[in-house]
Amino acid sequence: MSEAILPGKNRAAKVSVFFALGSFGAMANFATPIGWLNPPVFVGLALLCALVAVPAGHVGRFRARRLSGDGKGMALAGLLGGWLMLLVTLLALASVFGLLVGLSLLADAS
Repeated sequence: MSEAILPGKNRAAKVSVFFALGSFGAMANFATPIGWLNPPVFVGLALLCALVAVPAGHVGRFRARRLSGDGKGMALAGLLGGWLMLLVTLLALASVFGLLVGLSLLADAS
């Protein structure tokens, strides 16, 4: 059925887009109350999906060259989405780490 929706032979490009969208979906849970119940789960899931989307996007772009451009745009979208979500998740982890360090320094000062 997915072949009818996304025709073509570049499966790596489809995988890249799927996991990039999964990463966006995991981070979108923070717009709902469920995302704030256990944030590390959703950030970890977003990071994992992004780590799959990036290599799959590179493989998809390589295969697109061999398949005369089939899936080239999908692979690029998955690749850019994966890198963007890697950046967002790493910034989120750095901000949480900075918050914890700042709070521990504040607790030591008093």
